Amino acid sequence: MQIVRTFDSLEHGERQEEIACPLCGSAETELVLVGSDLLFGRPGPYRLVRCRGCNLQYVNPRPTGEALGVHYPKEYFGYEKPEDAAWPMREILLSFARGIARRRLGYIEAVTGRIQAGQQLVDVGCGVNGLLRTIREERGVVGLGVDFKPEVVDYVRNTLKMPIVEGTLANAGLETGRFDLMTLLEYIEHEPDPASVLTEARRVIKTGGHLCIEIPHPTGWVARTFGRHWWNLDVPRHLVFYDPETLGKQLALAGFDLVKVTPFTLPFYVGASVLQALGQRSWNRNKHWVPLVAGALGAPFLPFQLAMPEFLFAVARAR
Repeated sequence: MQIVRTFDSLEHGERQEEIACPLCGSAETELVLVGSDLLFGRPGPYRLVRCRGCNLQYVNPRPTGEALGVHYPKEYFGYEKPEDAAWPMREILLSFARGIARRRLGYIEAVTGRIQAGQQLVDVGCGVNGLLRTIREERGVVGLGVDFKPEVVDYVRNTLKMPIVEGTLANAGLETGRFDLMTLLEYIEHEPDPASVLTEARRVIKTGGHLCIEIPHPTGWVARTFGRHWWNLDVPRHLVFYDPETLGKQLALAGFDLVKVTPFTLPFYVGASVLQALGQRSWNRNKHWVPLVAGALGAPFLPFQLAMPEFLFAVARAR
């Protein structure tokens, strides 16, 4: 991936970089929208652009790799354990997490078949290990987690008693051709260099094995309707936005064939976008009540879920 230039942004208080398209390398773009950090309320606007060559959407300019760390403080919700929440939120979050894991398992097995004993599984960016925990409970198969947060690694290893490697896919040191299945769930959109991530994924997945990716759906109804208030925009943590066509092209370059893409939504996320459109900012300061309100606002959309996909769940086969 080509970095065109780096510079200090006084507006953002960080080092930034301007890049060429992560998919096709073109530097010709058009502006899609200007967003801001609505999760933690950090300063400065971020530009979402569309490549004129291949239609990939990505943030440009963006924080450098070194500057990105400040956008993932310890309060980032991806690292919070549902068990730590106060009742009744604890039970709601646990039920929500189990439901998400079972849905993901269903999407995976619709392509790969039922996960069997002896298969090698790895979840990169596993967080608190919700998916692998469900697979262990329902299929009796223990997979390997990978996450770069030491406190997450400690929780998975010492509380859940499950195997985990501290690091990223790039530095985890996984063996070539070891895995039958790798999951990158709500992961690839955070990566500054997704092409290299997918290339490394192909190295460690067996030929004929599968890679599962869950990403925001940038051309769906919710994204188009809410624009800069879309919950899943989440700049600058989300850097690259693939639609099925651009994802298929990126996967093909890494040695995968895209087998199936399933669009879906969760009413909570639609409610979160409604809240942001109504002016909600700095979610972390209100995290004890905002999820309940977002859930209530999203409930009326339940009958229309199929018409408003907000995520894409993609399964690809290693060739």
